[in-house]
Amino acid sequence: MSRTDVALAHRTLPRGAQADDLARRAVSPVCGLVPNLGTTFRRRYGLRFALTATEPHGLHQLVGAPPVRSGSLHVGACGPDVDDTRIRTIAESVERYAHFAFPAHHRENFVFAARSDLVGSGEPVADTTALDVFAELQFAEPDFPFERFDPNAPMSWMRMTSLVGGEDVLVPAQLLLVGYQIRDQEPYVQSAVTTGTAVHTDPVKALLNALQELVQLDTVMGHWHTAVPSVRIGWDRRTRALRHLVEEHWSPRFPDPEFHLLPSPDLPGFTVVCLVRGRQGHGPAIVLGLGTDGKLTAAMYKALVEASAMVALGTWQDGRAEPGDGFFDLDGNVAHYSDPVNARVVEERFASCTSSQASDLPADTTTDPSSAARRLVAAFRDSGKRLLHADITTPDVHQLGFHATRVWSPDVLLLSLPGAPPLRHPRFEAYGGFSNQRPHPYP
Repeated sequence: MSRTDVALAHRTLPRGAQADDLARRAVSPVCGLVPNLGTTFRRRYGLRFALTATEPHGLHQLVGAPPVRSGSLHVGACGPDVDDTRIRTIAESVERYAHFAFPAHHRENFVFAARSDLVGSGEPVADTTALDVFAELQFAEPDFPFERFDPNAPMSWMRMTSLVGGEDVLVPAQLLLVGYQIRDQEPYVQSAVTTGTAVHTDPVKALLNALQELVQLDTVMGHWHTAVPSVRIGWDRRTRALRHLVEEHWSPRFPDPEFHLLPSPDLPGFTVVCLVRGRQGHGPAIVLGLGTDGKLTAAMYKALVEASAMVALGTWQDGRAEPGDGFFDLDGNVAHYSDPVNARVVEERFASCTSSQASDLPADTTTDPSSAARRLVAAFRDSGKRLLHADITTPDVHQLGFHATRVWSPDVLLLSLPGAPPLRHPRFEAYGGFSNQRPHPYP
């Protein structure tokens, strides 16, 4: 059966059967892309959602990298529907796998050369604006992990296709793939994250999800590191269904979740942050979940379940991680702000807000995936932003019927290491200018 046949057959199944079908094809402790799935249900002091999680093993062996620290991959999903959490956990696991397997299986897709040589030979390459985003004062820090970009130093480049017209562009692989390993003589100029990547059995939905993540991070980083206010969303008739879900599934031992809409200067859709606060002695003081969608309540729901997963996954950990002085990972910052004293920084940032009832916010846009994806692509094009795409589907992911899509733009903000914000990125000007250097709280 071809990949198309597998994907189409899968999408016609009921939700529970879809989860079972994916598990049969992808989960195995011996040879599965997902080694196992664990689900926990309502705990006495937890949120009344199901949590499904897994711990991928051996990804580092594909690329000859050191093993990752246990629990650092954050692979899991939370929500009221266990079938949905299983599907999302499997898809996220395959997404992480693709980031390691693609550089292992497709070395022929990389060109190792200096940017100056590529320019001299007429190759279209990413401009230096996207590669030279750190200030001299950051490089002066003794533990700063990155090096200055050198146009004469060799780097691995990966070809990406423009979604807004124009020629293909070569982009440094280290900016795109988490599993890419820096080669000898190659400067380490930036780190990659998986955000901007999506895996789905439907290629259009994979592209849409990846685009929404790109918009989400730009909006989130633009909000945190500037003074632009958020909009606190008030419950009303527009959010009636979501309010009912919270009343049914939320533990009365926890304060109600709080939702903030983050504005974008020029990209469509709703990007929402959900603030979940813990009780004293029970869970982290505050965690944040993110959601982006063309429908407001869908974005709120995505943010809610992500924040819930952070609370639930946090209670699994033995002890609390201590951040390094520089906050150069995406775990220490979350642990730092889970402490009530440090959580005040997050509270203060989101206290700078206006308020609006949900019904007074802009109307929802189309829920058709194809139309929604076209709308996002058009927004990048119409605002003069470059938008690039790469298919990172590996042979084994292909056999399972999945599509792995990676999108990237040099003209928007990406998820930075908390202690290494891109101070020189020109995109901050669209948000009023960089003004907050505190480490961000997002995983």
